[in-house]
Amino acid sequence: MSVASNVERMMLELVNDERAKVGAPPLKLELNLNESAETHSDWMLDTDRFSHTGAGGSSAGERMSDAGFDFDGSWRWAENIAWQSERGERGIRDDVEDLHESLMNSPGHRANILNPDLDVMGIGVERGNFAGYDAVMVSQNFASTGGSLDIDNGGQGVQSASQTVDIGPSITVDDIFVARARGAWREKLAKHTETDESDGDTIAFYEIRDDEGHHNFRMRGEGVIDATDGVIIAADDFERLRVRADDHVGETTVEMRASDGENWGDWADITVVTQSPDDYFGFA
Repeated sequence: MSVASNVERMMLELVNDERAKVGAPPLKLELNLNESAETHSDWMLDTDRFSHTGAGGSSAGERMSDAGFDFDGSWRWAENIAWQSERGERGIRDDVEDLHESLMNSPGHRANILNPDLDVMGIGVERGNFAGYDAVMVSQNFASTGGSLDIDNGGQGVQSASQTVDIGPSITVDDIFVARARGAWREKLAKHTETDESDGDTIAFYEIRDDEGHHNFRMRGEGVIDATDGVIIAADDFERLRVRADDHVGETTVEMRASDGENWGDWADITVVTQSPDDYFGFA
């Protein structure tokens, strides 16, 4: 099962906006469908093939079932795929919007997006080399079933039959003060972070996000991190993660969340305050 990324959730919003225009009920993300969609997008990038026929000659329905989706009773499925080379603004949000428009301009793909008889979907947005280009690949897996569903509720546990089984770690981060001066350029993020994993699980991963593209994150020994679309960091590397000063004095908000390896917690805001050297060091 796979929890959708930020850009995959953005694509869900685009899909449901279109459905609302025609009076179709909104779709929910389903963890097993996320898994099948992401796996197929990765497979197409890895094999340089763009096809609804996937690994081992599989159909989309077979891939959904193999990922654990419960086809039972009255059921149906559909799949959309699309790709384009990366272009435009930094990050892939604009590419995802372009791909959505391309799908809506195709009658068959549009019909799947707007089908009122489909209830859930999974989305796999992946980046990689395809046909010699830096590419963004998307697979959309749609379904309805009389069987059980594992709804993706953003990492707050697997929701099956309205029961929450587990929750993700909760984190809080103090405001971080830095300055464009020697000895003040960056701060270790770990020393400003408090974590509450109420069910006793240990943290396996952190995800950092910098929507504004200020490049406030840096990994010691590796350099600045582009976290515009989110970057996942192994817990073992968290002590090496730094927050760095902005190019200008002022406040910036970035985000972070944590996972126990199964579930993601809520995003926590991190306020990065870049001060002048005089203010930082308390010079009169």
